[in-house]
Amino acid sequence: MAVDQRVVLRQEARRREVMEAAIAVFSERGYRAASMNDIATKMGMGKASLYHYVSSKEEVLIELYEDVLRENVIAARRIAGSERTALDALAELLADRVAYTCRNRELLRIFFEEEAELPARQQSRLISVRHEYEQTLLDMVARGEEAGEFTLPTTPQIFVNTVLGAANWVYKWYQPQGPLSPAELGSQIAGILLAGLRSP
Repeated sequence: MAVDQRVVLRQEARRREVMEAAIAVFSERGYRAASMNDIATKMGMGKASLYHYVSSKEEVLIELYEDVLRENVIAARRIAGSERTALDALAELLADRVAYTCRNRELLRIFFEEEAELPARQQSRLISVRHEYEQTLLDMVARGEEAGEFTLPTTPQIFVNTVLGAANWVYKWYQPQGPLSPAELGSQIAGILLAGLRSP
């Protein structure tokens, strides 16, 4: 039994390595131009061996999207459910989103640029989960306004679209060798994005 468990753990670790290789290949070449052979080459294994871990590059793409959706929704729910003011929760959520994007630039490039390559069923799920994530921010905004913490300079939907757009775009320009860590940059950007909220 113990031996079987070790085998399972090794296989899971190897599959994670395959996913990391796929992220690098898809990010560099684009999903459509990339092939299973490219991923196998990146792994230093034969193409036949790669199929032991994944059945197709579509399966890989779907799993990558599921990972991003799961991690971000879990983070949003955790922050929304915490005991803090709405403004503090908004700041933490945006800082967390920026830091996550900085740490996973290649993955987020795929997430934002390869959506059209997903099968229709996964596209529908992506839209549904994205709406759930946006609704979490909208609920925070509504709570903050009702509590008298701030007033918005625009509609809640435009505000949420604007701050999320700014946070998501970081994958395009963040440089790991720069002076700020992902967490530091996240904190600064959250401060900038929320500075426009007016005290009532």
